[in-house]
Amino acid sequence: MALQAGAAQMNITPKLGTSLAGYFSDRKAQRVHDELWVKALVLDNGEMAIALVVADLICLEREFIDRAKSLIQQRCGLPPESVLVSCTHTHTGPATVSVLGVEQDREYVEWLVPRIADSVQMAWQNRQPAQLGIGVGREERVSFNRRYLMKDGTVRMNPGYLNPDIVQPVGPTDPDVMVLRVTDLEERNIAIYTVFALHYVGAPSHDISADYFGFFAEALQRFYGETFVAMLANGCCGDVNNIDVYHPPRRKKPYEQAKHVARVVAAEALKTGEFVEFTQEVSLAASLEELTLPLRKPTEEQVRRAHEILANPQNYSATEVVYAREHLKLLEFPAQVTTPIQVLRVHDAAVVGLPGEIFAQTGLDIKAASPFPVTFVVELANDWVGYVPTGRAFEEGGYETWLARSSKVAPGAAEAMVEVALKQLRRLHLGQ
Repeated sequence: MALQAGAAQMNITPKLGTSLAGYFSDRKAQRVHDELWVKALVLDNGEMAIALVVADLICLEREFIDRAKSLIQQRCGLPPESVLVSCTHTHTGPATVSVLGVEQDREYVEWLVPRIADSVQMAWQNRQPAQLGIGVGREERVSFNRRYLMKDGTVRMNPGYLNPDIVQPVGPTDPDVMVLRVTDLEERNIAIYTVFALHYVGAPSHDISADYFGFFAEALQRFYGETFVAMLANGCCGDVNNIDVYHPPRRKKPYEQAKHVARVVAAEALKTGEFVEFTQEVSLAASLEELTLPLRKPTEEQVRRAHEILANPQNYSATEVVYAREHLKLLEFPAQVTTPIQVLRVHDAAVVGLPGEIFAQTGLDIKAASPFPVTFVVELANDWVGYVPTGRAFEEGGYETWLARSSKVAPGAAEAMVEVALKQLRRLHLGQ
């Protein structure tokens, strides 16, 4: 049976006064600059159906994603392994997890769960005869590895513009602009699912904003129409951002850089999408495997030091206080965590979902070894286990490895994710 596809989006903007995620201190939302959305694309070939979901959130733990998937299965019949839910990682959205200086807004997350299911249900109801095409563009001007080797031998994140002690970046970026474009049979546009590996850009600290992901959608909707669902998922960018330390920028207005990044990525996605070859006969398959990862714990010395700092926090920096709290919080965590690694087949391409902030090298390793000619690798998918540095990055050190709820998996996690993803990719490629 030929392809049917549907897309939809739900507004998930929180109320003013909510705690905002992603910083070392609790910020309250004072203004909505632009709305937050959860967007869904359903593909159904009559024998199999899958859903791709992207939410304008910093991240979301599997407890809540699994509950949303359960609702989706009840309403649409889609099993959990057929639904991939990822987050964009905007830092101007609600606090959906407890980490660093901010505690989770539980009321918001409870409200959110059925909204995720609603988006898929509406996309399911919107199914119509469709065709899709897949392409890969390239954009190298706006993403930079943010970890640098310094002259003293250390590795630092964001060491500052024109810092004379910089030697070189220690990791790559992934410039691929991955595009899955869906239209009806008259080539009227339904949706685009794009993956690009780049951290959020940033916005005024008390604003609610989808960051460049929202401006990307606005740019494509101006071209394709307001009913078009433009989805931008995040690739493996745990060590990648938009800061070019070798070229200091001129002073910019709020959101100017985010809009610039959005326009650049949208232009490449648009160009790539215009040249895809469409097909109505689309094979679909899904796989999900659980991966158990050991967690790091603070040492006795770190625990002693944490108690010392928290006994007189006024004598220490805000960063020291935050990490002292994090070390004590980690004592409450189990010795290991089990998390999902997901692979979807879409025609002659695959979509891999990884559950954390994944380094660019990990995504590149999966793409290089994948048996599929095109492999989308999406981070912050189906769960959040924090940063997942490569083995080499753990040896180098730096912010992404500092022990906290935001960086708790043990060395070897990234390599284990690659192994489990590749096993599923090979199986789906063989049609098993």
